[in-house]
Amino acid sequence: MTKVYFVHGNPGHTSDGDLLKSHLSDNVDFIAVDAYSDSWVQEIRNGTEKVILVAHSWGCYRVLSFVNQIESKIERVFLINPYLKVESELGTAARILLSIPGVSDAIIKSNHQKSYEEFLLKMISPQTMSDNSYYSKKSKLLSETQSWYKAIQGKKLQETAPLQQKSDVLGYAYFGLKDKSMNIDLQKRELNSFRYIKSRLVTEGGHALLWSHPEIIAEDINVIVDKIGYFKKETVENNVIGFIERHVKETPNGIALKWVSANNLKKWSGSPTENIEHSEISFKDFEDKISRFANGLSSIGIKKGDRVIIFLPMSLEMYVAMFATQKIGAIAVFLDSWARSHHLGASAECVQPKAMISFDMAFQLVDQVPEFASMPIRILYGPGEKMTHRFDDIYSSQRSPIVAVESETTALITFTTGSTGKPKGANRTHRFLVAQHYALTHVIPYTVNDQDMPAFPIFSLNSLATGVTTVLPAINLAQPSAMDSAILAAQIIGQSLTCTTLSPSMLVGLAKFCKEKSLKLTTLRRVVTGGAPISKDDVKSFYEVAPQTELWILYGSTEAEPMAHIEGRTMLNEDHTKDPEIVEMGVNVGHISEDIDFKFIKIIDGPIEFSSDGWKSIEVKNGEVGEFICTGDHVCREYYNNKEAFKATKILDEKNQVWHRTGDLAYIDESRNLWIVGRTNNAIIRKGKYYFPVQAEVLLKRFDFTNRCAFMGMKKTEDVETVAVIEMKSEIDNTKFDFEKARVAIRQLFEKNKIPIDQIKFVNKIPMDPRHHSKVEYAVLRKNLIENPEVIID
Repeated sequence: MTKVYFVHGNPGHTSDGDLLKSHLSDNVDFIAVDAYSDSWVQEIRNGTEKVILVAHSWGCYRVLSFVNQIESKIERVFLINPYLKVESELGTAARILLSIPGVSDAIIKSNHQKSYEEFLLKMISPQTMSDNSYYSKKSKLLSETQSWYKAIQGKKLQETAPLQQKSDVLGYAYFGLKDKSMNIDLQKRELNSFRYIKSRLVTEGGHALLWSHPEIIAEDINVIVDKIGYFKKETVENNVIGFIERHVKETPNGIALKWVSANNLKKWSGSPTENIEHSEISFKDFEDKISRFANGLSSIGIKKGDRVIIFLPMSLEMYVAMFATQKIGAIAVFLDSWARSHHLGASAECVQPKAMISFDMAFQLVDQVPEFASMPIRILYGPGEKMTHRFDDIYSSQRSPIVAVESETTALITFTTGSTGKPKGANRTHRFLVAQHYALTHVIPYTVNDQDMPAFPIFSLNSLATGVTTVLPAINLAQPSAMDSAILAAQIIGQSLTCTTLSPSMLVGLAKFCKEKSLKLTTLRRVVTGGAPISKDDVKSFYEVAPQTELWILYGSTEAEPMAHIEGRTMLNEDHTKDPEIVEMGVNVGHISEDIDFKFIKIIDGPIEFSSDGWKSIEVKNGEVGEFICTGDHVCREYYNNKEAFKATKILDEKNQVWHRTGDLAYIDESRNLWIVGRTNNAIIRKGKYYFPVQAEVLLKRFDFTNRCAFMGMKKTEDVETVAVIEMKSEIDNTKFDFEKARVAIRQLFEKNKIPIDQIKFVNKIPMDPRHHSKVEYAVLRKNLIENPEVIID
């Protein structure tokens, strides 16, 4: 049950919410409170769950007055005819007379009859008393003199304590265009400090929307309460396609996607200040393509539960194929874009695909992989002959209905793997995808005017679910090129983008490019990055080209995103030591998501079986370094058809909750911030003491000759030596560089931070992960140093 608190207007009564309550879901615990009291604020503050706040007129002022005190406990606010600023204050004479005992009673009683009748008729306009049975009840309540004593006190409170709060609380504000009780424009201006509260206009409504149009407000509340993907039975309302269907209903002509065609990219001069022409599609046309493609998939034999590999770049066609697959209850399967034949084979063996949608080169590749031999359907995008059907021929003239699914039915499988090892397919159910959307919304909400360019597909799912315009980056994410930063800058500037999500390497490259070209990214209000550590210097550099923006660094993984978050300025303002050469043991990734539970456990190799001792035997003491584990609705419970991966990375507790082992070593500080110190498999045990790569690598990055770096342990006979590895910046001439001087400087800095360093090696290249190009591949680097000494330049 979701608690919905109702705060009435002034004058008002707790029964004012009865009509709205009758339209709400059975999953609502409706609590009508006395708006003149503060007790409900304390009740919410002391509660353990998030609530929905609904308020009418003056009650909206009361809600927003307390919002900063209870913001972490609010899921959404719904403000109906918000009267936030007094429009006609009590005169001086009236104040004096109303403060005199006896005189105030006489004034109120003598004016009461006329006042309440005028008040009610103005409020319910353009309706009349006969239009709604509740108006007679409201008239009776207003006829009580006591209600006007309270009304005057409420007005005095609003005059003496005007609204001054500023908050990022999420919600909606409903205004009736025929409201005769207040100045809509004036009251809307008061909402400028609440940027995530979206205004909605009801054309035929007045100041009594609570009673004249309760179904409109209830429908929006029920969307939050009865979340897509959270129904306990098999129903179409669990299918994630419901987000797209909702946008078609609410904003059919809103732009869903923008992208750059290959021809338009070729026409572009290469100048970041020249706009690149974008194509676009509305939600209505986008959904129509999805529905007709879904019907076509069904007609060629793809049915509920079938696995469909979609091996396409981020494009309109990729999203059409994915949503169409999910609409018919089939499972969309995504492979890493850098996957090689052995990865493809292992993935196909795991999911047993019914179909694959891709381009000719990919089909030529899978022809060499035995595990694909039994796959009956091949849908070719683009030119070629290796297919059973062509992509454009799949579109049907008929639309497909939505197929009912259980909430835990698999909607999407995303494969992930390192450079070695068996790929793991994260099992993303319909409920998981919905939970992830809401978890991201809690951290990085959108405004109604946002346009977002996400470089990660999962973030594009979030923006599409929200209903903002999603702009696809016009670069090849699998093959970074020297032109990427210029293209991204041109898209941001030319399309006036307000939001973007970039990998750390993309962020650093964009900042460097813009500084070199003296460009400012003035339209951005928020940038999100994650997937690998990012230094304070890199954060500072980005602020130089986009000083007005918020830069959020998210900590997450394929299995759980987000887990924690921190804003760049908060990171820069950290000052735990007066010595700039002293670095903390890890990287602060910020506040842990409110949507997960977490623990820290001992470093344990291999699977963990839950014993009768419970957590006692494996948890570390509060504040100590341990492996960070978490559980929650947006934490992936399992890998598709892979019990071994489950054993290696999950813990099943006594309550049947699944905890994900992140593999990250971390600790929590006194302010409840999460600090990552390294990976469990990269922790270095030297002479009986643990050392972690992150702190050392932050120090190495401070040297102006460092492009990339790594700090790791290497076995030498029975002991382990610590080795610092540096890849120098490309502009440095190795023949003129003083390597010994650099080594002395590195040793001095490490000694000051009490980190032992046995060897310092300069190499021509440090291998990075092929997905984000942001994480060091330690195993590959270690092998290169041992087996390929030619990589060492000094």
